[in-house]
Amino acid sequence: MALSKRLLALYEMVEKGSIAADIGCDHAQLSIALVENGICPHVYACDLREQPLARAKEAIQAAGLSDRVTARLRNGIENLERDVSTVIIAGMGVETILTILSSHPEQLQENRRFIIQANLHVEKLRHWISENHFTIEKEVLVEEDHFYEIVCFSCRCHDSYSEQEQLFGAVMPKDALFERCWQQRRDKLEAILKQLPPQHIKRNELEQRKEMIERQLSNK
Repeated sequence: MALSKRLLALYEMVEKGSIAADIGCDHAQLSIALVENGICPHVYACDLREQPLARAKEAIQAAGLSDRVTARLRNGIENLERDVSTVIIAGMGVETILTILSSHPEQLQENRRFIIQANLHVEKLRHWISENHFTIEKEVLVEEDHFYEIVCFSCRCHDSYSEQEQLFGAVMPKDALFERCWQQRRDKLEAILKQLPPQHIKRNELEQRKEMIERQLSNK
């Protein structure tokens, strides 16, 4: 089965030879592809709920990969296997992702890379990365219905990221889709501002955000 653009982008961020844990694996398409194509020798396909995990098990068995893709009923990154070097968390809200990451700090180890795709408000993820002095290694934009931002970070120590970097990304501005993505977001923000009364509680914040976007786009 061919991967969607979003799943393909996640797939391409995984280092060859790494052992991965796919958190919230759904139908295990990504887990299966990583093993089938020789990127990972082993993947743990994990989900919090029995029903999605049952579907994942069926797909893994149908692919003949039960010996190399292990289905795990797991709450986030709790009790990760020691050999896991790449953690993938995708297709969730940013608050859920931050809860998963923050609930088990013992799993945030220097020898692990975390590949994260939050559905919205990725700046909150980067703020958390900055506060923890972690290192953003890679970032990529994917256009599929709308723009998805994928962030790969490691737990190596790094200086805090600026407000600009938290909003737009440490390396994301180099992405070929960056300008179009943020032009679209600016246009949506302008449309919202036109509908807001002058004294609306959110108006000042949204105007500041729009100014930041326009400054960033003018620097491209």
